[in-house]
Amino acid sequence: MIASKIVASVEARSTTGRVAAYLAYSGELDLGPALDALVERGHEIVLPVCGPDFSMDFCPWAPGDALVAGPYGIGEPQTERVDIETIDTVLVPGVGFGADGSRIGHGAGYYDRFFARCAARPHDPRRLGIAHDLQVVRLPAPEPWDVAMHEIITPAKVIHVSN
Repeated sequence: MIASKIVASVEARSTTGRVAAYLAYSGELDLGPALDALVERGHEIVLPVCGPDFSMDFCPWAPGDALVAGPYGIGEPQTERVDIETIDTVLVPGVGFGADGSRIGHGAGYYDRFFARCAARPHDPRRLGIAHDLQVVRLPAPEPWDVAMHEIITPAKVIHVSN
């Protein structure tokens, strides 16, 4: 079960206990069971909020909290944004992932821009790509702005990437 793999990976390296996650969209893996388990273990979940110019921040959320539809119809919390330096781990969706940690998203660059902001700070969160097994494929060479994942987690396996 992927939820147990996600929880184990988060807990193996968590320092702040704050986990950035997502709500499934367009065939992405549902994180519901993993998020429930993380909350039960005392982790705080933050979800993305899309801003102008394809920017993205994260706001606290707990299962059952009210959400408002964002620009793509995905639910977003309307709570205060958190400092990105307090995010320990980011669960990252994608269209495809390479075994080398590369990722292709939906094309707007929200996560790439967010990770570029993180890289400019002292704390760079751990990036866990969450994928269906069939989404781990050979990808074209990454663009200079693409940010690699530290791990790719699928229902069948965890791929540790050395980057």
